[in-house]
Amino acid sequence: MSEMTGKAESIDWQRLPQGDELFRFSFEDGRVRGVSLRLETTWQAAIENHDYPPAVASLLGQAVAGAVLMVASLKFEGRLVLQFAGRGPISLLVVQVTSDRRFRCMAKWDDERLAEAGDHLEEQLGRGQLVLTIEPEDGARYQSLVPIAGAGLENAIEGYFQQSEQLPTRLVLAADDEVTAGMLIQQMPETGGIVPTAGAAARGFEHVGKLVDTLLGDQGRREMRQVSAPELLHRLFHQEALRIHDVARVAFNCGCSREGVGQMLTSLGREELEATLDSKETPDVIEIRCDFCGSLYRFDRVDVEQLLTSDSVEPPESTRH
Repeated sequence: MSEMTGKAESIDWQRLPQGDELFRFSFEDGRVRGVSLRLETTWQAAIENHDYPPAVASLLGQAVAGAVLMVASLKFEGRLVLQFAGRGPISLLVVQVTSDRRFRCMAKWDDERLAEAGDHLEEQLGRGQLVLTIEPEDGARYQSLVPIAGAGLENAIEGYFQQSEQLPTRLVLAADDEVTAGMLIQQMPETGGIVPTAGAAARGFEHVGKLVDTLLGDQGRREMRQVSAPELLHRLFHQEALRIHDVARVAFNCGCSREGVGQMLTSLGREELEATLDSKETPDVIEIRCDFCGSLYRFDRVDVEQLLTSDSVEPPESTRH
């Protein structure tokens, strides 16, 4: 799309998509940039085969929005992986996002312990670390460990940008089992890569930051879930010189397939596969459910024999459910 520039009220908001897109924007002379997104259909597709409790859906949705916003803010080609592993009722959160904004996600939790936990993040996740991994197509893999005990996912991601990118960042995330949304703003460096801590640039970031901070709290997060990303930008920044630079689609894409699962099973070897087929729990069939999308793949004895005896044989017709 062509760039839209001017006071927010002068932007033709009808031209902006109202669906599952992210919006890159900036203010005045580009000293502050931002990204905003709201995912509804895409988010529901990602979790439709999972029965996530509300607390799990909320945290996983926030992780998805945060990871997608990070990818939109970083210049690289490849994949970003956000993962939390801990000892709390919610023991695992994983989000993988490619640089072309395709994502998949998963979570693991304990129902009984989660029912006894409170609403605080530390009670739900327990002690643990957020691991951010950037896997570029070319170049070295980069990993950052960010503690999140006592803080939100927002604070952890803000800390990453402050420590690893040296960019002051404000981030607000909101999610439930219907919608996930987020907004990120950053103060940009000046000539020489230095981010000023005083002067007009710093004051501009603090001003925009205070506007974004109005989304903190239950009412603000509810607003993020209820209104489209363009409408939220208009409500927050209608008095600012706002530029919409880019609108980009976000998509859920697991990438699993029956062929890929079959290759994994083949690598286990005949002895282990036959032992699984002889098990009392699921006799004569091997069932593999994808942790990311929830798809179920079934292989009976004939399927397994075909996998083991001929790599050249095409996989049988899918019995995906």
